[in-house]
Amino acid sequence: MATQKTPEVDRSVAAVERTLSILDAFLQKDGPLKLKDLEDRTGLFRSVILRYMLTLESMHYVHRRADGRYQLGSRLYQLGQSYEKGFELSSYVLPVLTRIVELTSESASFYVREGETRLCLYRQDSPHALRVSVNAGRVVPLNETSTDQVLRDFAEGQGYPAEDPGSIVRQSAGILDEWSASISAPVLGQDAQLVGALTISGPKLRFDVQDPAVRKLLLQQALGLASLLGCPRVPRLD
Repeated sequence: MATQKTPEVDRSVAAVERTLSILDAFLQKDGPLKLKDLEDRTGLFRSVILRYMLTLESMHYVHRRADGRYQLGSRLYQLGQSYEKGFELSSYVLPVLTRIVELTSESASFYVREGETRLCLYRQDSPHALRVSVNAGRVVPLNETSTDQVLRDFAEGQGYPAEDPGSIVRQSAGILDEWSASISAPVLGQDAQLVGALTISGPKLRFDVQDPAVRKLLLQQALGLASLLGCPRVPRLD
């Protein structure tokens, strides 16, 4: 004989569903949200949302800004790190970075986008004393470097082009400082969503962003990584 749920259990489940629907509302738009935004996205009354937000804020799942808007909190970032450890993204990306450095002697990085900033998630430095040096974990505002071009241009989940895969490579020189240069390509994952940007960088006096061999290497590594991460319809290179 099946055991019937008690009203208390039903209320607990409903409370969890409401909490998750509030957090899910942040997936529908980048950036902070007003209570009115949350009301529109969840269908819950503002008084109910506010009650839940007080608890979520106390546990660092959300953060209330000075202007009254809410953004996701540090606790969710920590959960994301735990998810990444379970997914072992580093086990796919780090060998690619090592391979690039071995073949080019330039620095290789993997970046992800966080709103209007980018985070250097993984990094392998060039063996040269003169090199472009960035520490893993560094966060900077998006600008016009090759990495940022990729993070903007492929943010909509449009996938890779069926023809001319070389067109996905972006390049830049002298953006953050006058002597550095870089090329970057998108790494897409499941549902062709952007996972991050794979970047090779070096001093302009040594690193030629137009070098076809280096551009092809970057493209091969980015597309190979995308295949490993489950991206559908990865273009083939000639």
